[in-house]
Amino acid sequence: SRRRAVWLIVAMAGGGGAPCDALGPDSKALPKDSVRTVGILTLQGAFEEHEACFQQLPEELRRRFRLVRVRRSEEFDSCDAVVIPGGESTTMKIIGYSDDFMGQLRAFVHGGTGKDGVKRPPRPVWGTCAGCILLSDDVVNQRSTDGTEKSGGGVSAGPEPKRCKYGEPVGGLAIETCRNFFGRQAASFEATVSASAPENCSSHEVFKDFPAVFIRAPAILRTGSGVRALCRVRHPALAGTAPGTDEEGFIVAAESRHVLVTCFHPELASDSRIHRYFIERFVLGTIGETAGPLPEGQ
Repeated sequence: SRRRAVWLIVAMAGGGGAPCDALGPDSKALPKDSVRTVGILTLQGAFEEHEACFQQLPEELRRRFRLVRVRRSEEFDSCDAVVIPGGESTTMKIIGYSDDFMGQLRAFVHGGTGKDGVKRPPRPVWGTCAGCILLSDDVVNQRSTDGTEKSGGGVSAGPEPKRCKYGEPVGGLAIETCRNFFGRQAASFEATVSASAPENCSSHEVFKDFPAVFIRAPAILRTGSGVRALCRVRHPALAGTAPGTDEEGFIVAAESRHVLVTCFHPELASDSRIHRYFIERFVLGTIGETAGPLPEGQ
Protein backbone atom coordinates (compact mmCIF):
# COMPACT_ATOMS: atom_id res chain seq x y z
CA SER A 1 0.00 0.00 0.00
CA ARG A 2 0.99 3.65 -0.38
CA ARG A 3 1.24 4.16 3.38
CA ARG A 4 3.33 1.02 3.87
CA ALA A 5 5.72 2.23 1.16
CA VAL A 6 6.09 5.58 2.91
CA TRP A 7 6.72 3.75 6.18
CA LEU A 8 9.76 2.13 4.59
CA ILE A 9 10.98 5.30 2.91
CA VAL A 10 10.88 7.28 6.14
CA ALA A 11 12.43 4.48 8.18
CA MET A 12 15.26 3.94 5.73
CA ALA A 13 15.93 7.67 5.49
CA GLY A 14 16.34 7.45 8.54
CA GLY A 15 -0.13 17.15 31.54
CA GLY A 16 -0.13 19.80 33.66
CA GLY A 17 -3.10 21.41 35.30
CA ALA A 18 -3.19 24.66 33.34
CA PRO A 19 -6.43 25.99 31.82
CA CYS A 20 -7.03 23.92 28.72
CA ASP A 21 -6.88 26.69 26.13
CA ALA A 22 -4.14 28.82 27.66
CA LEU A 23 -1.38 28.05 25.21
CA GLY A 24 -2.41 29.69 21.92
CA PRO A 25 0.35 31.78 20.31
CA ASP A 26 -1.79 34.92 20.16
CA SER A 27 -4.51 36.32 22.37
CA LYS A 28 -6.76 37.15 19.40
CA ALA A 29 -7.71 35.30 16.26
CA LEU A 30 -6.49 36.66 12.94
CA PRO A 31 -8.96 38.49 10.66
CA LYS A 32 -10.89 36.04 8.51
CA ASP A 33 -9.47 37.50 5.31
CA SER A 34 -5.89 37.02 6.50
CA VAL A 35 -3.87 34.39 4.64
CA ARG A 36 -0.90 32.85 6.44
CA THR A 37 2.10 31.11 4.92
CA VAL A 38 3.00 27.68 6.30
CA GLY A 39 6.42 26.39 5.31
CA ILE A 40 7.25 22.67 5.22
CA LEU A 41 10.93 21.82 5.52
CA THR A 42 12.11 19.68 2.61
CA LEU A 43 15.62 18.81 3.75
CA GLN A 44 14.53 15.20 4.09
CA GLY A 45 11.52 13.23 5.32
CA ALA A 46 7.80 12.85 4.60
CA PHE A 47 7.09 16.43 3.52
CA GLU A 48 4.82 15.41 0.62
CA GLU A 49 2.59 13.48 3.02
CA HIS A 50 2.25 16.56 5.23
CA GLU A 51 1.22 18.59 2.20
CA ALA A 52 -1.43 16.01 1.32
CA CYS A 53 -2.87 16.09 4.86
CA PHE A 54 -3.14 19.87 4.85
CA GLN A 55 -4.89 19.72 1.48
CA GLN A 56 -7.52 17.43 3.02
CA LEU A 57 -8.72 20.14 5.40
CA PRO A 58 -12.08 21.86 4.76
CA GLU A 59 -12.05 24.36 1.93
CA GLU A 60 -13.02 27.30 4.14
CA LEU A 61 -9.95 26.61 6.26
CA ARG A 62 -7.61 26.01 3.31
CA ARG A 63 -8.43 29.48 1.98
CA ARG A 64 -6.77 30.98 5.05
CA PHE A 65 -3.28 29.56 4.56
CA ARG A 66 -0.93 28.63 1.75
CA LEU A 67 1.80 25.99 1.73
CA VAL A 68 5.37 26.55 0.59
CA ARG A 69 8.41 24.29 0.59
CA VAL A 70 11.39 25.55 2.57
CA ARG A 71 14.71 24.47 1.05
CA ARG A 72 16.90 27.55 1.61
CA SER A 73 17.54 29.57 4.75
CA GLU A 74 16.18 32.82 3.28
CA GLU A 75 12.77 31.18 2.74
CA PHE A 76 12.05 31.25 6.48
CA ASP A 77 11.59 35.02 6.23
CA SER A 78 8.31 34.68 4.32
CA CYS A 79 6.81 32.01 6.62
CA ASP A 80 4.33 32.58 9.45
CA ALA A 81 4.67 28.97 10.68
CA VAL A 82 6.85 25.96 9.89
CA VAL A 83 6.44 22.17 9.91
CA ILE A 84 9.47 19.91 10.43
CA PRO A 85 8.53 16.49 9.01
CA GLY A 86 9.50 13.07 10.21
CA GLY A 87 12.66 11.56 8.78
CA GLU A 88 16.11 11.25 10.35
CA SER A 89 17.21 13.99 12.74
CA THR A 90 20.95 13.35 12.29
CA THR A 91 20.64 13.57 8.51
CA MET A 92 18.68 16.81 8.84
CA LYS A 93 21.37 18.31 11.06
CA ILE A 94 24.21 17.25 8.76
CA ILE A 95 22.45 18.90 5.81
CA GLY A 96 21.20 21.91 7.75
CA TYR A 97 24.47 22.76 9.48
CA SER A 98 26.32 22.79 6.15
CA ASP A 99 25.18 26.42 5.78
CA ASP A 100 23.06 28.86 7.80
CA PHE A 101 19.86 26.82 7.50
CA MET A 102 19.79 25.55 11.10
CA GLY A 103 20.76 28.98 12.37
CA GLN A 104 17.76 30.50 10.62
CA LEU A 105 15.50 27.71 11.88
CA ARG A 106 16.70 28.47 15.40
CA ALA A 107 15.94 32.17 14.90
CA PHE A 108 12.46 31.18 13.64
CA VAL A 109 11.72 29.08 16.70
CA HIS A 110 13.32 31.25 19.40
CA GLY A 111 12.96 34.65 17.77
CA GLY A 112 15.81 36.42 16.04
CA THR A 113 17.08 38.11 12.91
CA GLY A 114 16.24 36.67 9.50
CA LYS A 115 18.34 36.63 6.37
CA ASP A 116 16.63 39.87 5.38
CA GLY A 117 17.93 41.59 8.53
CA VAL A 118 14.49 41.87 10.14
CA LYS A 119 14.21 40.78 13.77
CA ARG A 120 11.06 38.75 14.45
CA PRO A 121 9.52 37.14 17.56
CA PRO A 122 9.18 33.35 17.94
CA ARG A 123 6.81 31.89 15.36
CA PRO A 124 4.75 28.67 15.47
CA VAL A 125 6.46 25.40 14.59
CA TRP A 126 5.37 21.75 14.57
CA GLY A 127 7.87 18.90 14.63
CA THR A 128 6.95 15.27 13.93
CA CYS A 129 9.25 12.43 15.05
CA ALA A 130 12.67 13.72 13.89
CA GLY A 131 11.22 17.22 14.14
CA CYS A 132 10.31 16.52 17.77
CA ILE A 133 13.93 15.58 18.47
CA LEU A 134 15.23 18.76 16.85
CA LEU A 135 12.84 20.94 18.87
CA SER A 136 13.61 19.31 22.24
CA ASP A 137 15.78 21.27 24.67
CA ASP A 138 17.37 18.04 25.90
CA VAL A 139 17.95 14.78 24.01
CA VAL A 140 19.35 11.45 25.18
CA ASN A 141 20.34 8.59 22.90
CA GLN A 142 19.11 5.65 24.92
CA ARG A 143 16.63 4.94 27.65
CA SER A 144 17.77 3.92 31.10
CA THR A 145 16.43 1.01 33.09
CA ASP A 146 17.36 2.58 36.41
CA GLY A 147 16.13 6.13 35.94
CA THR A 148 19.62 7.65 35.61
CA GLU A 149 19.67 9.05 32.07
CA LYS A 150 22.69 11.17 31.31
CA SER A 151 21.44 14.44 29.85
CA GLY A 152 22.85 17.77 28.88
CA GLY A 153 21.00 20.10 31.19
CA GLY A 154 17.90 22.00 30.09
CA VAL A 155 14.91 20.10 31.39
CA SER A 156 16.71 17.80 33.80
CA ALA A 157 20.21 17.44 35.17
CA GLY A 158 22.25 14.28 34.84
CA PRO A 159 25.65 13.23 36.17
CA GLU A 160 27.30 13.87 32.81
CA PRO A 161 26.37 15.90 29.69
CA LYS A 162 24.89 13.81 26.88
CA ARG A 163 25.18 15.65 23.58
CA CYS A 164 23.62 14.86 20.22
CA LYS A 165 25.74 13.95 17.23
CA TYR A 166 26.53 16.61 14.66
CA GLY A 167 25.56 19.66 16.67
CA GLU A 168 23.00 20.62 19.25
CA PRO A 169 19.23 20.40 18.73
CA VAL A 170 17.45 23.55 17.64
CA GLY A 171 15.50 23.45 20.92
CA GLY A 172 12.53 25.59 21.78
CA LEU A 173 10.41 23.17 23.84
CA ALA A 174 11.31 22.38 27.46
CA ILE A 175 11.21 18.60 27.17
CA GLU A 176 13.67 15.74 27.52
CA THR A 177 13.35 13.32 24.61
CA CYS A 178 14.90 9.92 24.03
CA ARG A 179 15.80 8.97 20.46
CA ASN A 180 14.70 5.54 19.16
CA PHE A 181 12.94 5.00 22.47
CA PHE A 182 10.75 2.15 21.24
CA GLY A 183 13.52 0.42 19.30
CA ARG A 184 14.99 0.39 15.82
CA GLN A 185 13.21 0.00 12.48
CA ALA A 186 12.06 -3.56 13.13
CA ALA A 187 10.27 -2.38 16.28
CA SER A 188 8.12 0.18 14.44
CA PHE A 189 4.43 -0.16 15.24
CA GLU A 190 0.96 1.37 15.04
CA ALA A 191 -1.14 2.12 18.10
CA THR A 192 -4.08 4.20 19.24
CA VAL A 193 -3.00 6.97 21.59
CA SER A 194 -4.96 8.33 24.54
CA ALA A 195 -5.52 12.04 25.11
CA SER A 196 -3.85 13.46 28.21
CA ALA A 197 -5.87 16.66 28.51
CA PRO A 198 -9.29 16.82 30.24
CA GLU A 199 -12.39 16.44 28.07
CA ASN A 200 -13.10 20.18 28.10
CA CYS A 201 -9.75 20.96 26.44
CA SER A 202 -9.66 21.68 22.72
CA SER A 203 -6.86 19.13 22.29
CA HIS A 204 -8.76 16.25 23.89
CA GLU A 205 -10.90 15.32 20.88
CA VAL A 206 -7.96 15.94 18.54
CA PHE A 207 -5.73 13.33 20.17
CA LYS A 208 -8.38 10.98 21.54
CA ASP A 209 -7.95 7.55 19.91
CA PHE A 210 -5.68 8.96 17.20
CA PRO A 211 -4.27 6.14 15.00
CA ALA A 212 -0.55 6.81 15.44
CA VAL A 213 2.31 5.41 13.35
CA PHE A 214 5.62 5.01 15.23
CA ILE A 215 8.78 4.51 13.13
CA ARG A 216 12.03 4.36 15.14
CA ALA A 217 10.14 6.79 17.32
CA PRO A 218 11.31 8.93 20.22
CA ALA A 219 9.40 9.38 23.47
CA ILE A 220 9.19 12.34 25.83
CA LEU A 221 10.69 11.45 29.21
CA ARG A 222 9.99 14.72 31.01
CA THR A 223 8.25 18.05 30.40
CA GLY A 224 9.39 21.38 31.79
CA SER A 225 7.64 24.59 32.72
CA GLY A 226 5.25 25.92 30.10
CA VAL A 227 4.72 22.55 28.41
CA ARG A 228 1.56 20.44 28.34
CA ALA A 229 1.52 16.71 27.54
CA LEU A 230 -1.13 16.04 24.88
CA CYS A 231 -1.26 12.26 24.57
CA ARG A 232 0.31 8.99 25.66
CA VAL A 233 0.76 5.51 24.27
CA ARG A 234 0.86 2.22 26.14
CA HIS A 235 3.62 -0.18 25.17
CA PRO A 236 3.35 -3.34 27.31
CA ALA A 237 6.83 -4.56 26.38
CA LEU A 238 8.38 -1.44 27.94
CA ALA A 239 6.13 -1.02 30.98
CA GLY A 240 8.11 0.00 34.03
CA THR A 241 11.47 0.01 32.22
CA ALA A 242 12.11 3.76 32.02
CA PRO A 243 11.18 7.16 33.43
CA GLY A 244 8.25 8.86 31.76
CA THR A 245 5.91 5.88 32.02
CA ASP A 246 3.11 5.03 34.40
CA GLU A 247 -0.18 3.21 34.10
CA GLU A 248 -1.23 5.76 31.46
CA GLY A 249 1.75 5.11 29.16
CA PHE A 250 4.53 7.19 27.62
CA ILE A 251 4.17 10.84 26.57
CA VAL A 252 4.26 11.08 22.76
CA ALA A 253 2.96 14.60 22.04
CA ALA A 254 3.30 17.96 23.78
CA GLU A 255 2.85 21.67 23.22
CA SER A 256 3.82 25.09 24.49
CA ARG A 257 2.66 28.53 23.40
CA HIS A 258 4.46 28.38 20.04
CA VAL A 259 5.66 24.79 19.63
CA LEU A 260 3.82 21.52 18.92
CA VAL A 261 5.60 18.15 18.78
CA THR A 262 4.46 14.61 18.02
CA CYS A 263 6.72 11.57 18.40
CA PHE A 264 4.68 9.71 15.81
CA HIS A 265 3.79 10.44 12.16
CA PRO A 266 0.30 12.02 11.80
CA GLU A 267 1.10 12.59 8.12
CA LEU A 268 1.03 8.80 7.58
CA ALA A 269 -2.43 8.31 9.12
CA SER A 270 -5.75 8.68 7.33
CA ASP A 271 -6.74 11.32 9.87
CA SER A 272 -6.08 15.06 9.55
CA ARG A 273 -7.23 16.16 13.02
CA ILE A 274 -3.76 17.15 14.21
CA HIS A 275 -3.04 19.08 11.00
CA ARG A 276 -6.27 21.00 11.51
CA TYR A 277 -5.37 21.60 15.16
CA PHE A 278 -2.00 23.08 14.18
CA ILE A 279 -3.62 25.46 11.69
CA GLU A 280 -6.48 26.56 13.94
CA ARG A 281 -4.58 26.84 17.21
CA PHE A 282 -1.05 27.84 16.24
CA VAL A 283 -1.32 29.44 12.81
CA LEU A 284 -4.68 31.23 12.89
CA GLY A 285 -5.33 31.41 16.63
CA THR A 286 -9.02 30.59 16.20
CA ILE A 287 -8.97 28.24 19.21
CA GLY A 288 -7.11 28.53 22.47
CA GLU A 289 -7.52 32.25 23.03
CA THR A 290 -7.89 32.15 26.83
CA ALA A 291 -4.92 33.41 28.84
CA GLY A 292 -3.78 31.60 31.96
CA PRO A 293 -0.82 30.01 33.78
CA LEU A 294 1.21 27.28 32.10
CA PRO A 295 2.16 23.91 33.63
CA GLU A 296 5.22 23.68 35.86
CA GLY A 297 6.45 20.47 34.27
CA GLN A 298 6.32 16.76 35.03
